[in-house]
Amino acid sequence: MSDYFRNTVMKKLSNGDFDCTKEFTVSMFSGKHKLLILWILINDGPQGFSYFMKHLKSISKKVLSNQLNELMADQIVSKREYLTGKVKHTEYQLTDIGETLIPIIVALNDWGENRLTQVTLVKTFNK
Repeated sequence: MSDYFRNTVMKKLSNGDFDCTKEFTVSMFSGKHKLLILWILINDGPQGFSYFMKHLKSISKKVLSNQLNELMADQIVSKREYLTGKVKHTEYQLTDIGETLIPIIVALNDWGENRLTQVTLVKTFNK
């Protein structure tokens, strides 16, 4: 678990004293790169660890591993390992539960694009 907020929510869940669905939902996305990981899986399909390392320039191996493990623990992402000859490959993909997030994440992206346009227009207008 990579951050305090997620740890707090998971502790409350395990103690049975959790009652806020909003906190629960946000805790699944806490972490700097989770939405970006999900965006890659939505747009590019199942990918290996090295693909994420290449496309998420500012992430370390440890952080990526932690973020993927948390997404797997939340049953949003699954990991598949297979052999090609003697070479072991690992591939991450959205689970059925993860796929239910697609319209939500696409809507967040659309909102961000619209908001960025608004901010840019305001800055241009105020010059």
